[in-house]
Amino acid sequence: MADDVLEVDIWEGDWELPSVDSDCLTVLAFSKFCGVPCRAVKRNNPVWTPSGTLPVLRADGKSVSKMSEMLEIIKKRSPTGVTPQVGPNNADVKAFSSLMEQKLLPAVLHTWWLDDQTYVDVTRPWYAHASPFPLNFYIPGRLHRTAASIVYMAENVDPDNITKAEIEAKIYKDAKECLNHLSYRLGEQDFFFGSLPSELDAKVIGYLAPLLKAPVQTNRLINHLKACTNLCTLCNRVLMRYFPLSPEEMELKRKRDEETRQKMQIDSLEFPNKKRNILFAALFAAVAMLSYALSSGIVKFGTENVNNPDYADDDYNDDDDDDNG
Repeated sequence: MADDVLEVDIWEGDWELPSVDSDCLTVLAFSKFCGVPCRAVKRNNPVWTPSGTLPVLRADGKSVSKMSEMLEIIKKRSPTGVTPQVGPNNADVKAFSSLMEQKLLPAVLHTWWLDDQTYVDVTRPWYAHASPFPLNFYIPGRLHRTAASIVYMAENVDPDNITKAEIEAKIYKDAKECLNHLSYRLGEQDFFFGSLPSELDAKVIGYLAPLLKAPVQTNRLINHLKACTNLCTLCNRVLMRYFPLSPEEMELKRKRDEETRQKMQIDSLEFPNKKRNILFAALFAAVAMLSYALSSGIVKFGTENVNNPDYADDDYNDDDDDDNG
């Protein structure tokens, strides 16, 4: 590794992102903002790293995994005139970074690792596929347990003494308020502190871009994020400007978009037929159940004794007995 090039071990990219992991994406984005060459190594294995997590920044013979230290190393290597907005805005960066860690991070982790549908459909399959064998059987579960620990610790709750619905309500309420604060601070600017990106922009991209790009079904956090249009625009602006897609990635994106469009067309065409088939199936089931009930004697109509002469004679005799009595 050349002395002037940093090396960072990361989780690989997908969904038009250079990395699907929030922290990895933050480091990659900040290095781009600072104009610092950084070689990304798609390690996809946090087990043997010093902290058991990714990313890991390698510089000057040292391996660093603490976010603040990694960003400081990148910042110090930034060429003159390329350094992002810092200085007078440093207090705001720290304040919003703390706010996101306390209020937004639990909801992000919950979305990826504790939301049952997202975990089963997206998160676990992705990390199991990306992780090397045989660790692909172990890593997703470990990340799941770590996320749960962070979420419950951040909310200072005992999961045995509070319902799942109560925990989720608190987590997502705080996250929505945090997104509102970020959206208000960004306003109509290109970046949080004007025309140049900052450390805060890198952290926001790390948290939000994967939520926007991943194939996640309906989720309350993502729905609220999409309503904050300026934050969505910020994410897309950074990705297009600093991480443009390669020709191969563009072709893959085109194919995915075409598959999605065709699936939506098929679903829209099949919807009336599906509704009709469901109605027919329900009607057929009802008729079949009624036929079975009649044939097995479970249900009887009261017509049997009407055509029975003995039934009429019994009634007549009963009347005679009453008269004689």
